[in-house]
Amino acid sequence: FIKSSEMLTSCSECPTLFIDADTIMSYGLLEKMKFSVLELQEYVDTYNNKKEAALSWLKDCKATFPRSTEDSTITCHPAQHEEKQMETLAQLELCQRLYKLHFQLLLLFQSYCKLIEMVHAISSVPELTDMSQELSQLKSNLRIAAASVTADEIAVCESSRSGPVFSSSEAAVQAILENMKIKDFQTAIRCIRECRTAWPNDIFGAHSEDEVQTLLNIFFRHQTLGQTGTFALVGSKQDLTEISAKLMELNGETRDMIRRARRYSAVTAFLPDSRISGSTL
Repeated sequence: FIKSSEMLTSCSECPTLFIDADTIMSYGLLEKMKFSVLELQEYVDTYNNKKEAALSWLKDCKATFPRSTEDSTITCHPAQHEEKQMETLAQLELCQRLYKLHFQLLLLFQSYCKLIEMVHAISSVPELTDMSQELSQLKSNLRIAAASVTADEIAVCESSRSGPVFSSSEAAVQAILENMKIKDFQTAIRCIRECRTAWPNDIFGAHSEDEVQTLLNIFFRHQTLGQTGTFALVGSKQDLTEISAKLMELNGETRDMIRRARRYSAVTAFLPDSRISGSTL
């Protein structure tokens, strides 16, 4: 599970698709993606159910077979040997439930990969105009600018002004677009933060939302205003095939280990306990 988590973390960035409503409906993309998202949601729900089942079994195991830290002496009573057998079976059942959880995670990831492939397939449509490179570069520049503009700097700027910076939200949008056009990204970041205070829940979004994502939305909307057939795919372009194969391999290894453990448990269950038989001599 640790290996699986590490691999999934390496591809945690989900790409963002910028596209207008007419385009996504004209090429049948909406229906395909809608079905894929519903399938993904079904896998998520099943995964959560199996997760709850595994956690519930683990909780029962801890309550039924508590570990004593005060007395670590090994006793040789037949009743305790039988209890140890029951604990082993409970542990195997827990492993089986964890395996099912891992297998569901694999199905979930494969469904996610299918959705990502569908999104990337949009770039192969020759009739569409691709703005991916432009927005990817803009995103990178805005991330750097956002990291360099501190909250204290914003507070100092606001306190030094006697009145509002912009007369309206429309004027603020135009100023932000102009700043991005001339590559003054730090000023664009300052503006979006100030606008969120002046016009909460407007086009500028809330303070809890990703400000860079909001700026990209504003930029793309302005660039494609009054036209269709333009898209931008921003984010990771990592090939997920190898990760999916490794997850499948780990899933197989886990299944084989559980099978070997079950066979060993079945054999030892019929063998006499040497400690118990020896104590009667």
